[in-house]
Amino acid sequence: MLRALVERLWLPEPESSGWPVRVTSGDVPPGHRVVERYAVVPSPERPRFLVPLDGRAVAAGSLTRYNGLRWARLRVPRTVLGAGFRTGIAPLLLRHRLLVCVPEDLPPAELGDYLLSAHLRGVLGLPRLALGVGVRPPDPNLKPTLQLFGPDGAPVGYAKVGWNPATREMTRREAAAIAAVTEEAAPAAGRIRVPRLLHHGSWRDYDLTVTAPLPPKIRRYRETERPPAVSCDDGPFAARTTKLADTGFWRALRTEAAVLSADDEERRLAALITAHCDELEREHGGTPLRVGRWHGDWVPWNMGRYAGDLYVWDWEHSAEETPVGFDLLHWRFQDALVLRGRPLTEAVAAVRAAADDELTALPPDHRRLLGRLYLLEMFMRTYHLKRLGGGWNPALHPAMLEVLEER
Repeated sequence: MLRALVERLWLPEPESSGWPVRVTSGDVPPGHRVVERYAVVPSPERPRFLVPLDGRAVAAGSLTRYNGLRWARLRVPRTVLGAGFRTGIAPLLLRHRLLVCVPEDLPPAELGDYLLSAHLRGVLGLPRLALGVGVRPPDPNLKPTLQLFGPDGAPVGYAKVGWNPATREMTRREAAAIAAVTEEAAPAAGRIRVPRLLHHGSWRDYDLTVTAPLPPKIRRYRETERPPAVSCDDGPFAARTTKLADTGFWRALRTEAAVLSADDEERRLAALITAHCDELEREHGGTPLRVGRWHGDWVPWNMGRYAGDLYVWDWEHSAEETPVGFDLLHWRFQDALVLRGRPLTEAVAAVRAAADDELTALPPDHRRLLGRLYLLEMFMRTYHLKRLGGGWNPALHPAMLEVLEER
């Protein structure tokens, strides 16, 4: 895990190409100087987090900031460890280090060409910047998400790194969605709050999206059985009524299905998706639906509360002209699949139950239609990420083939 992260963040090009950065857990290479220093927590064999050793306040802040968003099993050890770094005890006990080095003669003005931290420091106009880095198992759909800290340990933002076609598309989509939602959102208290977009651009062949920090005292959304409702009358989620076949959602779905149909390796999936789309367009193409922007990943771990407001982040799957109700169905789907660890068939059943029991403002046939459309959206999202190099999500594939065949 640690090796994959190091290669992603600090060694995007091989040493043979002339790439000057070296990363070591031992001695500093001759002729080099250390520019970033991290404690590997808890160990290189079981890495979970890289703590920036850029002063006690920064080290402690990287562990304890936003602890209100974490479950108790994570919050308690982070609090204890943060206190250890603040007092100077933890560095004596956690001896594993990760050192990022550059040649001694590399001019400071050129650091931004080779170090992501230096590049971000420049585009954000900060004199100093430290990175808090989580370590997770390698995943083609996973984007490194970096916590950015100032010299006093205060958070200055979050940075997402798109490094392959799938993750680059997600960082770009998120930047566009945040810009649109922030522009449309009303400032009244109690409305949805979205972290401000600080920067979107490229570095090497990566795509970067940087958002403003969350309020320090924000708390996680605890009511997992009660997804927050959003107004579809105004603001970023304002809806309009149009025929299914005329929506941007349907056009995008059919376009992706056409790409899938040309893929010889996925003939079975292509045949099933195409059959569902043809049937739905034949029977419901003229059905009027309320459509608007959806968040795309409306789940408890992407939101928190502060001062009576709901803060929502991770807009990388957001889209316009999507049937109203998808966010609620997504909540129920992910609650079953992720939070409760149930198989796909039970997550599908949860979607169907939510469509019938919770979308009560719609006629019964519309509720069933939305359930089918949402599942097609999720299955096509799974294929889309795979097509862009992200690989299959094992929680959905190949089980989704049986779901599609059921009807």
